[in-house]
Amino acid sequence: MMDMKLQIFAEPVLPKNTETPEMNFETEAFINITPAASGEPSWKSLAALTKNMSQSLNEVLYQASYYDGKGWGSTEVTGGQMTLTLTGDVMPEDEACAWLMSEEVMYKFGNARKTHLKIQKGTKIIIWPVTLANITPAYGDAGTVNSLTVTIHGNGQPVIGTAE
Repeated sequence: MMDMKLQIFAEPVLPKNTETPEMNFETEAFINITPAASGEPSWKSLAALTKNMSQSLNEVLYQASYYDGKGWGSTEVTGGQMTLTLTGDVMPEDEACAWLMSEEVMYKFGNARKTHLKIQKGTKIIIWPVTLANITPAYGDAGTVNSLTVTIHGNGQPVIGTAE
């Protein structure tokens, strides 16, 4: 009879899994479709029509060179204005889309283009007074979906808080 030795192998160390990056769909934008009404805003989600959301703070820079810098300059951020560009598809049955493309908003100027934007991720909320600009249905090729672009410009400083 052959002498068999039992070999015991140690279980390998469990490898660390990768960390999931922040997912864009976790952030949702809402528009107040009753800005002229007094009382509570009527927040409607922009998620059904939005495929891409791009934010910029359009920072104002003060740049200067001083003699003691021997020609090298420095920069201070002295202000900014938030802009949020949404691109997506025209969804005629969606309340937010229908409001954006209504005659009262798309084909009017001044106060007709002013409302509020709410951006929410988890419990964090940012609310901005905004002006809607460049509301643009693209139309285009007959066999494609009608796309929509709107640029939302912040008016002043936002209010930042948390959801209840």
